[in-house]
Amino acid sequence: MAISKNGILGGFSGRIGNVVGVKLNGEHILRTLPRPSKKPPTAKQNIQRLKFALAIEFTKPFLWIAERFFMDDLSGGVRKNKIISYTLSHVITIEDQEFNIEWSKFLLSSGALPGFHCLETHIEDQVMSLHWQDNAHQGFANAEDDVYAVIVSESLEKIAFLEKISTRSALQATLNLPTWMATETVHVYLFLHHLKAKQSSNSFYVGKYKAGVSVG
Repeated sequence: MAISKNGILGGFSGRIGNVVGVKLNGEHILRTLPRPSKKPPTAKQNIQRLKFALAIEFTKPFLWIAERFFMDDLSGGVRKNKIISYTLSHVITIEDQEFNIEWSKFLLSSGALPGFHCLETHIEDQVMSLHWQDNAHQGFANAEDDVYAVIVSESLEKIAFLEKISTRSALQATLNLPTWMATETVHVYLFLHHLKAKQSSNSFYVGKYKAGVSVG
C-alpha cells in the first residue's frame, strides 16, 4: 500500500506494484524493486557476506560507546553504520581462508581531537599507570580534555568502560583494573573527549594483556 502526501501530484510513500516511493534528502523519489537473482552467490560474495556478518557481531558490544564517541554528527550518517563500515574495511582480514580480528586497528572513538603524545603505560598489582607529554597546544586539543579507558575481554563477554579518569593537562592517570582481568585475555584502549565541543580523538590501542602481563 502507498500513501499520497499531497494529492495525486504529490509524493507518496510505500509500494505500488513493483514501484516504491521513498523520501531522500527532502525529495520524493520513485524506485523499481530489484528482481531477485536466480544465480547462486559466488565464493567471493559468500566470503563478503560472512565478513559483513562478523563485522556486525564484533561491533555489537561497542555500539553504545560508538553512539557517543565515533566521529561527529557533522560527518553525516548513522554512527552505528560508520563503525561497522570501518571495522569491515580495516579490522577484519582474511588469511589462509580464515578471518582475523586486527585488534590494534579497531577504533572505539574517532574524531579530529589530537590523541596522546608519547604515552607510556605500566601494570603492577592490577593497577595500570599512564604517563604522557603535554600537547594541549596542538590543533583542537584542550587542557580540559577528558581521558576515557575501555578494557574488553577477547571473548567480547566483558567490557569495563572507565569515564573521565583524568584530563589531558594532568599528564598522568591511574586505572584500577577489573578483577576479572586477572583470568582473561584483554585488550585496552584509551581516548580523549571534549564534552562541550563534542569532539573525540581516535582511540589508542594500549595493548593485549593476560593476567596483567603484556602479550602483544
